[in-house]
Amino acid sequence: MDLSHLNPPQREAVLTTEGPLLVLAGAGSGKTRVITHRICHLLDKKVPARSILAVTFTNKAAAEMKERVVHMAGQRGTGVTLSTFHAFGAEVLREHLHKLGWPKRFAIVDTGDQIALVRRAMKERQIDDKTFDPRKVLTLISRAKNSGTEPQPRSAKRVINEDGDEEEDDGGELELAAHIVFPLYQLALKAQGAVDFDDLIVFPSRLFEKYPDIKTAYANRFRYIMVDEYQDTNKAQLDLLRHLGDSHHNVCVVGDDDQCIYSWRGAEVRNILDFEKLFPGGKEVRLEQNYRSNQVILDGANSVIEKNPARRAKRMWSETKGGPKITLCAAPSEEDEARWVASEVKRELMHGVRSDEIAILYRVNGQSRFLEEFLREREVRYDVAGGSEFFDQREVKDVIAYFKVIANPKDEISLLRIINTPARGIGDVTMERLTAWALENEIPLWKALERAAEVETLPKGAAEKIAEFVALMDRYRKRFTVGLQPGGAASKGGREDGPGTESKDTKKKGPRGSLSETTYELLQEIDFIAQARALAPSLASGDRKAQAVKHVLQSLENYEKREGPKASLLTYLNRLSLDTKDDEDEHQHSAGRVTLMTLHGAKGLEWKLVFMVGLEEDLLPHSGMQGELPNPEEERRLCYVGMTRARERLVMTRAVTRIKRGREVPRTPSRFLADIPEQLCDVVDLASAPKGPPTEKEQSFFANLREKLKQEREKTGTGLDTQERDG
Repeated sequence: MDLSHLNPPQREAVLTTEGPLLVLAGAGSGKTRVITHRICHLLDKKVPARSILAVTFTNKAAAEMKERVVHMAGQRGTGVTLSTFHAFGAEVLREHLHKLGWPKRFAIVDTGDQIALVRRAMKERQIDDKTFDPRKVLTLISRAKNSGTEPQPRSAKRVINEDGDEEEDDGGELELAAHIVFPLYQLALKAQGAVDFDDLIVFPSRLFEKYPDIKTAYANRFRYIMVDEYQDTNKAQLDLLRHLGDSHHNVCVVGDDDQCIYSWRGAEVRNILDFEKLFPGGKEVRLEQNYRSNQVILDGANSVIEKNPARRAKRMWSETKGGPKITLCAAPSEEDEARWVASEVKRELMHGVRSDEIAILYRVNGQSRFLEEFLREREVRYDVAGGSEFFDQREVKDVIAYFKVIANPKDEISLLRIINTPARGIGDVTMERLTAWALENEIPLWKALERAAEVETLPKGAAEKIAEFVALMDRYRKRFTVGLQPGGAASKGGREDGPGTESKDTKKKGPRGSLSETTYELLQEIDFIAQARALAPSLASGDRKAQAVKHVLQSLENYEKREGPKASLLTYLNRLSLDTKDDEDEHQHSAGRVTLMTLHGAKGLEWKLVFMVGLEEDLLPHSGMQGELPNPEEERRLCYVGMTRARERLVMTRAVTRIKRGREVPRTPSRFLADIPEQLCDVVDLASAPKGPPTEKEQSFFANLREKLKQEREKTGTGLDTQERDG
């Protein structure tokens, strides 16, 4: 392979194949190029493709790497295992999970189902889910799993709230709730024959520890291991990696401690800072040449990140010297800030910059409100990344829940979701009595449904309606598991425009008897589509349920094309869960639109022009949620990540005042702004610039503000704060 187009450190990283290797890859330094070339170099050295494992964090990144490897190495590259951590863990469990007491065929629950299980466990232990948010309880459970422990109660502590007052947090009680709920949550997963996303990482390590022969088999197979985005790994992922590599030590990790911004998700920056301790004899190669940003942007970003005390020293540089200075804008208020940013965006668009080459980045989602308002006013098209994903929509989750119950009747969360969707006369009272009867007789809920005629406490007629539902699900369980190819049991039916008429759409969608065909028939039979007609006419009404069917069918058909004869409903559901989890941070945005996105979401992306808004203390760096200590070092890394998203121009803005609880309060400029050398900056001071007469909208805004201040003054009996403005 010709490596002449790589710079010297990149070549060194590619050619160093034996022993532990840390590739310290700064922002925009070509780390993907290094990983793909290293894989191809190993293939050139006659290393079998099946002996190479490369793991990363998203399906998109894994797919792009695989495509590049195959393009460079040809057919040899198809045998390399390139996957996400979760997908690799799922493959291990598919072979061996039964050794831990789980069934051989297991399901992977999504976040919604996890929350439902937590809520049910809280109810069983009489923990109020209004006092303790099940999402927060689940977060504590997840963090504990990823750190190799169980949730442990702790004493409450004194914290400073957002008003600057000292108070006692409820963290101790929340962690006690997680400690109580955790064993019930795990039992519920096991009872349903399911695992969660954290188990996909934790359980393989548990298998390797309990069964050394399994560990040896995987270590012998994967002789060369590479990890992308290593700075984002947690303890559980590190443990799995060390198990795989502790016999041959050929572990190459690629990452940047300066871009470790996910500690709240369990990422451990110490994994990269302590690399030599974790992997004795390790070598370090630094990639410091940046191929994305100009030198002005890099000098500013370097000046910010160098203030972090715990980091591996490096200084990014670019062959693109010069460039426009970094614009620092101070606006009188958050509304003025948003108005100015929107005007600048509009001006850049009129000067020929493409919409999809512009991004507005902020620390918290709430900052987008004014920005959206003023972008709409200027008729600028935009996308807000991080909104509700397609597979999170209620109608789609209903469809998927039917699949889950067909594949796994033990999935009581999905069963309770669909038992009366659409309405079939099986209400809450019926289900409460049936659930109580199931618990009393120590049988699963599905078995109780099958024996509903024996439950004397059910309302009149309920048993017959339940029997119809059970018959429907049994009928389709057979259809999905027997003969899904043409000529099999599932091909007896087809999509119909009317009695005895085959739909034209059937021929377009592939052979009858496929997963998607059977799915369509099921959804017709449960009246999920308003009318049992061909798909295209159903969509003409714009009905959300029909749209859900369309997208789910498309997803199924794409899966069937990839898997061919190996396609199965359970495998599809597990793949869907993995895809949703692994790509949860990958924001898709439309071409021709300006991107609005959080700084966390922007990692790995780039734009020609980047606006970073809200550069103020308590926003960036963020003061942290109540009960959590702020993490100034990670906030500094987050600022660095945002700055290095810009290729040609970077604009950083702040507001002098913001409205907080009806009051206009002064804001302190972010400490990060003071770290950028003055000679790199152009300052725009809107706060001291003369302003024209207020617009009608501004008059209304400040009139409302004055009224809020007046009401607050009357309520508290105090005068206006000297820092407050009268508009």
